[in-house]
Amino acid sequence: MPRVKVGRKSTAIDMTAMCDVAFLLLTFFILSAKPKTQDPVQAEVPASTANFAIPENDFSTITVGQGKAFF
Repeated sequence: MPRVKVGRKSTAIDMTAMCDVAFLLLTFFILSAKPKTQDPVQAEVPASTANFAIPENDFSTITVGQGKAFF
């Protein structure tokens, strides 16, 4: 007498709870982390400097750097 084959059932696991825990942990670590602050760079002032007072009106500032000038 032949045996009757029992159909295999697929194993399905509900991952909703696992996703909730993962996102809660991710949110906790992102919100509780402190941003890394950069260390200040020490600027060396040249030996010959001239100090003069800047007028409080009628002056402009031009910043030059990396091939660009900002007025």
